[in-house]
Amino acid sequence: MPRQARSELTRSHLVEAAAEEFARHGYAGASLDRICRAGGVTKGALYFHFASKDEICRAVQNEACDLVAELVGKLATAERPALQSVIDLTHALVGWLQSEPTVRASLRLARAGDRRDPFLQHWCAAVDHFLRAADSPLADPPAVELQATLVTAVAVGLELVWWHRRDGVDLPRSLTEMWRMLLPALAGADATGFSPEGMWGSRFEDA
Repeated sequence: MPRQARSELTRSHLVEAAAEEFARHGYAGASLDRICRAGGVTKGALYFHFASKDEICRAVQNEACDLVAELVGKLATAERPALQSVIDLTHALVGWLQSEPTVRASLRLARAGDRRDPFLQHWCAAVDHFLRAADSPLADPPAVELQATLVTAVAVGLELVWWHRRDGVDLPRSLTEMWRMLLPALAGADATGFSPEGMWGSRFEDA
């Protein structure tokens, strides 16, 4: 394997290992030694890629932010109603929580108040953007802030449920049922035009 490719692979393994470590222990409790062991590298190799715990933490958060940016780009060109994009963002968050350690780490850091969390800021900004879109039934400016707070509270609240009952709750199904209850209040007579199951991920690609 070429040296550059090997270096990039090592860095990727370190970011993944760090994400799992921050997700389990928060920033203060995270151990660089455990990250090295999980990543299969020496402390010297870690410092070759990252100068400090702070730097590797930022790398984890940046990868989580990239997931939001990529999905927002897809949603923005999908010619779907803006409210459907909001629903999709919430389902994406739940999916990432179960499959992406960088997102679990970012949300853990935000919840514990250990670090400033750009991931949650990016996700909330995307929700706000779509709520304010011209084709959204929710676009009345005075109400957008309250609507954004409601949507964020539902999605982030499910993250807390997952942490405490991760083996006893079906998050995608729970989120779908929540949207079934919320849509009539948010969209009124137009509620039947939206999919509470979300249309992201493989379904998004095929739609």
